[in-house]
Amino acid sequence: MTFLAPLFLLATLAAVIPVILHLINRQRAKDLPFPTLRFLRIAAQKTRRRRRIQDLFLLVVRMAALILIALGLAKPTVTKLGSLLGAGSSTGVMIILDNSASMGAVDGERVRFETALGAARQILDQLRDGDYVGLFLTGGPQFPEEGKLAQSPDKVIQMLNQAAPSYERADLAVHVRDARKALAKLDVRNKLIYVLTDLQANSWEGYEAQPEGTRLEDLDQEQQKELKIPVVIVDCHQAPKPNVAIQRVTAEAAVPVAGVPIKADVLLYNASSAPQQRHLELYIDGVRDQTSPAIEIPAEGTKEFSFQFRFRTGGRHRCEVRLVGEDGSSMDDRYFFAMEVNQNIPIAIVKAQAHEITYLNDTFYLEKAFMPSGAESWAIKPRVLTLTELGSENLSQYLAIFLVNVPAPSAGLVERLREYVEHGGNLIWICGENVRPAEYNAMNEQAQSRLLPAPLLDVQEPAPGSGRESWFISTLDREHKTMKLFLEPATLYQSVLVYKYVRIDERAPEAGGLRVLARLDDGQPIFVERPVERGRVYFWGTSVHVGWTNLPLKPLFLPLFVRLCFDMLGVEQAQASLLAGHPIVVHLDDPQRPTIVEVVPPSGQRDQLQTIDTQTGTPLAEVRFKHTYEPGIYTVKLLGGPQPKERWYSVNVDPEEANTTKIDRAELEKRFSPAGLLFAENPEDLSSTFKLLHEGESLWETFLTAVLLVLVFETFVSNYFSPKQEEEQLQYLGPYAARRGRRPAPLAAS
Repeated sequence: MTFLAPLFLLATLAAVIPVILHLINRQRAKDLPFPTLRFLRIAAQKTRRRRRIQDLFLLVVRMAALILIALGLAKPTVTKLGSLLGAGSSTGVMIILDNSASMGAVDGERVRFETALGAARQILDQLRDGDYVGLFLTGGPQFPEEGKLAQSPDKVIQMLNQAAPSYERADLAVHVRDARKALAKLDVRNKLIYVLTDLQANSWEGYEAQPEGTRLEDLDQEQQKELKIPVVIVDCHQAPKPNVAIQRVTAEAAVPVAGVPIKADVLLYNASSAPQQRHLELYIDGVRDQTSPAIEIPAEGTKEFSFQFRFRTGGRHRCEVRLVGEDGSSMDDRYFFAMEVNQNIPIAIVKAQAHEITYLNDTFYLEKAFMPSGAESWAIKPRVLTLTELGSENLSQYLAIFLVNVPAPSAGLVERLREYVEHGGNLIWICGENVRPAEYNAMNEQAQSRLLPAPLLDVQEPAPGSGRESWFISTLDREHKTMKLFLEPATLYQSVLVYKYVRIDERAPEAGGLRVLARLDDGQPIFVERPVERGRVYFWGTSVHVGWTNLPLKPLFLPLFVRLCFDMLGVEQAQASLLAGHPIVVHLDDPQRPTIVEVVPPSGQRDQLQTIDTQTGTPLAEVRFKHTYEPGIYTVKLLGGPQPKERWYSVNVDPEEANTTKIDRAELEKRFSPAGLLFAENPEDLSSTFKLLHEGESLWETFLTAVLLVLVFETFVSNYFSPKQEEEQLQYLGPYAARRGRRPAPLAAS
């Protein structure tokens, strides 16, 4: 409790007045001889004791009334904060303005962010000359003066005039900590943090409460200094309009070739408490391709809709899905993605040596799978090499290298293959008569166990008289991106017979991270993979010719290996989808290091990143582009290397920004404990909040009510006691008073 007029506390000294009057009233009366009333002495002594108790009680009541009047005149107040803002002292104010995507929602007829801007301007209007003020924004491009305290509000006003809702997610916990650190260094008496936000729960995920029972005294001096700074939460979330958001778009093509159908699954989320109907539009390279029928989305639920479309030409395509019609927020009504068809995926098919008869080559069926006859435009561009020719190739130009029934490579090629895999390449070993387990294990040991998924054991074939002529593929990995596409019907893979295969030691220590993609009916793995650094190594335990298996003659053969290549490319595409505000990270591979990385955002303004540290001159392992504030397609060009490359990244709003769940106030107060926290109820008019900060919550009405009650009680008690005394005196006067025909005079105190 504090007092706004503490001088009035001196009025509590008036409480001694009843004491003085009481003492005066107790002066001893002069004794006069009155023999006729000598028999009343006993009665007077009895009533005197009772009178003392009654007088003492009335004395306490009258003293309490005077004390309450004095306390009320001193204007007592209470506050949830550590202290009130003192008048006449400089104040340091830090404003944290939440401009995340959720602040772009419409409340009634007004954008929520505009309400927050109005509250920020009210705060600036309350500042006096000499006060310090600073501003933090939770998203978007950072201003040079952001987070800096100054005695002039001009810079803050400029930032507010340029600020707008971003497409990012707010991290209020980080900004509150930064604001406290900045204010703690400021040498002023009054310090205050305003957080203008919609109290979205996911914005506070990083702000954890102190352990239960923690007091300020338990913390170090720096923490105490920061936690003593009060925080005012201005809730700008009022009455949101119904909003539907596009949360995710997943596009997939069975074969990324022009003219082949592509499926795009769109996930919609309805944040309102009533069902909503919306239409979707699909745009390809800026031209509307399709419009959906009306889609019914349940209240506070999700609904999926799928587009079926085709690209008419090859190359890269910019795609976008849009929500049609009026909505509670335009920030989450668009979703961008990019796809490439006829990518000319470069792969190498390596054999031991060329055979005079074409169909006797170990790679014959694999070549046919990757080069289908009659296909004018095809996504995969294979190059057939011998193992000797591979030794002189630039391996980094190939997405995947298929080594088909080749003997263990030479030491020099082994080292180059290891570097190829570590920098993101895909190596697929396929068995045959030239694959000798002992030599392959020695090769893998030389490469530090980075060329094979696991050590090899021996070659298996049915023993004479065993009753077994072959094995068949019994199970596929149901979760693997490629294998799960061939689970139904089961006869598709169970009809594949294996007459001979190389056993794999899947339990070896070197097989850490091994994944079995297919097993035979005897439980042995036949197809495995393992990640190595940024690349992957695969091992197919039988051949791709008809000598060891009938797979090349089965319908599974072509789609299995073709789809495997597409999914190898798809790994990079999956990484090319980012949330707004997250950096684009470009890893720089030594064999194909570019000298410049150029980034072209949707706005078209180019930005170049150096690949060498300007201070030390050492090559960088990666570069980061942080300015992904705008949703859309970002083009990244790797320039100056042996082969210039281009990558596309799609950037979209965080889908969690459509979730309108607010953090519970009690939970937020718990997280801020033992620091002070105050909620402003009306962002449109903060005058009552400002008054509360300076004056606290007045207790004048409470004290006035108490004074009135005490005075009424005193009057009642005083009147109650007085008649009772006279009745007692009349009782003892008896017949004498009756004969005189009058009431006896009061007795003097003896």
